[in-house]
Amino acid sequence: MRYRWENTTSATQTAGTRIHYLDNIRSIIIVFVVFFHAILSYVQNGTWWYVNDPPAIPYSFFFIVFLEPIMMPVLFLIAGLLAWPSYDRKGARRFLKGKVDRLIIPFFLGTVFFSPIMPFIRQSLRAHGSGKEPAGFWPFWLDFLKGGTKILSGSASISTDIVVNQYWFLMVLFLFFAAFSLYAQWRGRKNKNQRDIVSNPPKSRKTLMGRITVFTFIIGFVYMVLCLFIEGNTWVTFGGLWQFQPAKIHIYLGFFLAGVYIERRDLLPKILNIARPVVWFTTVMLATAAYFTTVIKTAGVPDAALSLVIASRFLRLFLLVSVILWLIGLFQRRIDTNTTLWRELASHSYNIYLIHMVPLVVFQWLALSASVPSLIKFGAISLMSLGVSYLISRFLVKKSSTATVLALIALFIAMCLVFS
Repeated sequence: MRYRWENTTSATQTAGTRIHYLDNIRSIIIVFVVFFHAILSYVQNGTWWYVNDPPAIPYSFFFIVFLEPIMMPVLFLIAGLLAWPSYDRKGARRFLKGKVDRLIIPFFLGTVFFSPIMPFIRQSLRAHGSGKEPAGFWPFWLDFLKGGTKILSGSASISTDIVVNQYWFLMVLFLFFAAFSLYAQWRGRKNKNQRDIVSNPPKSRKTLMGRITVFTFIIGFVYMVLCLFIEGNTWVTFGGLWQFQPAKIHIYLGFFLAGVYIERRDLLPKILNIARPVVWFTTVMLATAAYFTTVIKTAGVPDAALSLVIASRFLRLFLLVSVILWLIGLFQRRIDTNTTLWRELASHSYNIYLIHMVPLVVFQWLALSASVPSLIKFGAISLMSLGVSYLISRFLVKKSSTATVLALIALFIAMCLVFS
């Protein structure tokens, strides 16, 4: 389960070096992924989550509404930015093999042995005292795997039959990389020495902003149309084994391709020129206020005005693009650093993403009996989940892939024995 984030882009760095501000953006997004999952126990409408622990934290719904449209598209964008440089260094075979090692193997191990712990906790809590508790982890696990043959669809916030874990991202990203590799082979791009960057950047900031606006409008329009037929938060799941959101998959693909295009066209310097942190922070604040207004007037309102629903779909994408431009400008100017804290976070952020969910849900479970305010629980659980995930990454995953797999299997056996 070793993974090295590959950070090269022709726009700003020579081959083999790291772009620290991209590392740091990705790292902080993963930290917010942990915060996002930690607060779900304490949201007003979060009863679907694995552990529901009222009372809700006031205004926590807005924290969710703000983060949910932003986190994963940013990660897909950065993955797209790094696709060509990685392919050029390695060639098609090593590139694809690396993605299998770093995405598919963790996906398989995490989905089969790690992620079933969370729905097991949820079912145990929901059925407590009713006589319908799981017979044990082993029979629950067998049913979990059998469920992979069943295709379900619905909103995870409504149906407890929908099981979503963080590993969906790995499979989707692998499929994007696999398709990219086929395209790169078709283009005859074998290595960096044969690589001919198509440098045809826009002549002015106005032209570049026009292209960004058109891209945002197209993605938003497709999202709006899809949401006429598919509820935006609908998941299609193969049991608990893999999930994706049909109304949002084009957003992830669009930002992945945008990253590929930006690197291919050497546009990052031009984007950095327009990514003024103060300007885009102001834009983010205005877009957030407008987006929140439409969400308040449309979320859970069956007869909401169509114009407000459409505006909400488009504002979601404009908020996302505004945040991306603000983050790129801010981090490139202010946090393009390799200090110990940022270096450690960047080195372990991927493993933190892979690991954090089970410790987090366990901490939420243990905190049920704690007579402290929900906000304090949220903060403590967030920090403990980050800390435990970091320590596991540093002292186990990074040390030995073999030991990591054995530890995962040992945890699985222990669950079967303890909960029998």
